[in-house]
This record gives sequence, C-alpha cells and structure tokens, in this order.
Amino acid sequence: MAADPLVPRPLFGGAISILLPQDYIDASDLRQVPDNQEVFLSSASDTSLVIEVLSMVEEGQASSDLWEATKFHFESIAHDNSSLSTTVLTPSPGSPVPSRPLHALPTETLDSTPQPVILTGLQKVHKYSQDPSGAPRPGHEGDDPDEVWIGVALWRCWVEQVRPLEDAPVTDLDTGGGHGVRKKKADLVYSVNVNLSASDGNGYRERQMVEAWWQRSVGSLRIEDWNLFGDEE
Repeated sequence: MAADPLVPRPLFGGAISILLPQDYIDASDLRQVPDNQEVFLSSASDTSLVIEVLSMVEEGQASSDLWEATKFHFESIAHDNSSLSTTVLTPSPGSPVPSRPLHALPTETLDSTPQPVILTGLQKVHKYSQDPSGAPRPGHEGDDPDEVWIGVALWRCWVEQVRPLEDAPVTDLDTGGGHGVRKKKADLVYSVNVNLSASDGNGYRERQMVEAWWQRSVGSLRIEDWNLFGDEE
C-alpha cells in the first residue's frame, strides 16, 4: 500500500491543524514569512500553498455572500500577481451562500470549524514581473505569459459577542472571566497555485496530482484555538 501523501501539520503554533503533503517545505525555513501566513513549497515543482489569516471582507456583496467573498480573495491574489487576466472555473452556486456569525454562550467552548467555500480558476501572469501592469520583465518582452491554476478555500471566522452572564466561567475565548465570547471577524484563506506553463512541461500533470489531494487537505482543516483571530471592539 502506498504511503499517504498527506501528513498532519500544526499551523500558527497549533491554533490550526491540517493535512498537508509530507514533501512540502516550510518556507519560513528559507525566508521570512509574515506572521499572518503559513507558506509551503513543493520540493519537486513550482507549486506553493499559502494559509493566511485576513480581515473579514465587508465590501459590497462579499460581506453577506461567501461565494462573492471567495471571488474577492481570488481576485486579490490576481492583483498581487499582477495578473493579465482571470477565469473562474468553478460554476457559480446560482444563489448566495449566506455569511452568518457563529454564536456561543459564555459557558461554552467554541469548538466548531465553519464550512469552507471552494473556488478554482486560471490566471495569466508574467513570471517575475515587477510591473503593476503585469508587463514582462526587461529583456523578456517577447515572453508569453504563464497560465497558473489557482485554488482558493475560504473559512469565514465570524463570532458575535453574546450577552454576558453573571459568574460565567472562563472559556478559551474569554479573556475577562465572565465577560463572555468576544467578537471576532476574520477570513481564513487557503490557496494553492500550479504553473501550467512550467518549463519542464509537467504543469497539467502537476495540476492533476494537486487536485487529487487538495480538497481532502481543505476538508481536514480544523480550528483548534479561536484566540488565533483577534478580538473586535
């Protein structure tokens, strides 16, 4: 029997647990990574994984529709990549995916993980471009843009403060003894990118391999400590 390609990995000091490919390298061993990110790099290709804690998107429909929020994060990745074009491959759900807060009594420990919304798509980018327009780097003006497959999963981590109860015991979300659960508003985003135009010609094979395990990895994610997400006033 072949070894399972996915192994448990604690993220953010154990606040998140997830299954990730065992041969992926923790980028923080190679370079500085922002505190709100965990980044992993394939040891055999250009594929990379990013799990990041972001502020909850409250712009337009993204505030109330998780599908629109996931598209917002997909387009945000495109912006960061100076993408020349984007295509969403995942069919629209046809109706809004409601964004609602979780509620917990002050006497409860919040141990649930929200259901993720998943989107995949394509982006065309000029590799190593430093131009905000996405133009190729100097000396490579004749290069064709690379086609990159992107997967995005979103967990909306929204907790509304509940009414305080007298003599409520301290919980993992209660830093004030009896003051109850604090408000939290964050988007947890897990993205993967595969360069379909890889110079070794294995881009589409790599995509098939990644698609074979990525949704299982997404489904394995668990929030172990909600204190990872900052308190809102």
